[in-house]
Amino acid sequence: MVKHNTQVGDMITIEKHIKSTLSPHNDTAETSITTTIITKSYSDADLSRLPKKIAKRIETFKPRSSQLDREQLESAQDPFRGFFTLFWMAMGFYVIQTWSKNLQAAGILFDLSFFRLFSQDAITLIISDLVMVGSMFFSVILQKLIAMGWIRWRYTGMIIQHIFQVSFLFIPIYWTFVRNWPWVQSGFFILHTIAMLMKLHSYSFYNGELSGWSLCLSDLKKEYSNLAGELKKSDNDNDTEKQEHLNELKEKIGQVEGYLASPAKNISYPNNITFMNFVDFLLVPTLVYELEYPRTEKIRPSYVFEKIVATFGTFFLLYVNTEAYIIPVLPNITSSLYNSMLQMLFPFMVNYLLIFYIIFECICNVFAELTRFADRNFYDDWWNSTTWEEFARKWNKPVHHFLLRHVYQYSIESYKLSRRDATFMTFFLSSLIHELVMVVVTKKIRMYLFFLQMFQLPLIALSKLPIIKEKKWLGNAFFWFGLFIGPPMLGILYCREVFLS
Repeated sequence: MVKHNTQVGDMITIEKHIKSTLSPHNDTAETSITTTIITKSYSDADLSRLPKKIAKRIETFKPRSSQLDREQLESAQDPFRGFFTLFWMAMGFYVIQTWSKNLQAAGILFDLSFFRLFSQDAITLIISDLVMVGSMFFSVILQKLIAMGWIRWRYTGMIIQHIFQVSFLFIPIYWTFVRNWPWVQSGFFILHTIAMLMKLHSYSFYNGELSGWSLCLSDLKKEYSNLAGELKKSDNDNDTEKQEHLNELKEKIGQVEGYLASPAKNISYPNNITFMNFVDFLLVPTLVYELEYPRTEKIRPSYVFEKIVATFGTFFLLYVNTEAYIIPVLPNITSSLYNSMLQMLFPFMVNYLLIFYIIFECICNVFAELTRFADRNFYDDWWNSTTWEEFARKWNKPVHHFLLRHVYQYSIESYKLSRRDATFMTFFLSSLIHELVMVVVTKKIRMYLFFLQMFQLPLIALSKLPIIKEKKWLGNAFFWFGLFIGPPMLGILYCREVFLS
């Protein structure tokens, strides 16, 4: 038996069995050649990377609490937990001060014009959002067809998925322009669409990769079965070469089976391709798909109630701050940029902190508790960041994990980019998506946010200077200065574009 291995996308093994018999009438050999071609969806290089890929997957999710969770602060005896209490007391006095000011100026506690703005066309917005989410189940059907062998992920399934994802993004964008929604509705709808698009991409491409490894496992088992059969039929019991190859196949089969199963071995591909599994993924507060996540033992109703109350309470503070200190200033295009910036510094910073708390501490923890999702590490201590690179890693962990797996690592593995080029690609894509949100919200293309976010790259290089590395407080002060200046400046620039038109 002679084997030749070649790789043009796949590994192709050609086995030639040659039987020769001598004719009794002459010395020529009559040769019968049987050729079997087996297409394999793996390579030795791919298999060698499996243990590392499995290790990374296990490290991605583990039971953790969010850092600003009240129970976590109390149980860990955090030395700064008093500042957490002080902040919310300050917010309470802030609201009282605002109400007193409104009563003296206008005779009302707060205006309802902002409420009328974001409640406009609410029923249509809800229906549109439900239709958008419902359309995502197309990917489950596609993955079922791939798992059943009717479609191959490479490249038919991948092309279909890409076409669907492009439609999934741009049809909602078109719909916001058709409905001519105000900036609140447009912003919510496009942000939710992008979040669901990331879930859709992670689910489809992760399972698409697993489908390839499933084919690989099938090929390995066939090869193992054929070789084991040959060894049984062979009269030579000392064929060590074949026995070693059989042992190698057995080890590879174990590696692939390990990758196709969850870390806890409770579920494996393709048993995960169900509608219920997809619904669970839609509800868990993560953008990265896994076969299985760490879970808590039970749902705590009191904890859910606490976080829901905190959500509405924080949103009320957000509403009061926006209504009293931001809405009256931004439409004033006659005021200079400098004066507007001075008025917007603290209101925008307060809004930034409140929005962060609502999303990552309240809403994410509510969904985590309802789904018993145990990994509550939605953010790290981004407030201690000394570089913008550190901030990008820490402040929004769900998006960071998505970009890390599906943009940064994928571009290195698939397109052979260097780490520096992969970092640039990740920042570039993130900046484009952020600017796309502003285009939908303002109905204009101005690229302010895009250029400001890309400007973080030279700032990251600047942060590597020895003086900043040695003096962490200087890097942290530089970071907070940028966070104070950036959001109000962007808000003023974009709002002036809208109101000038």
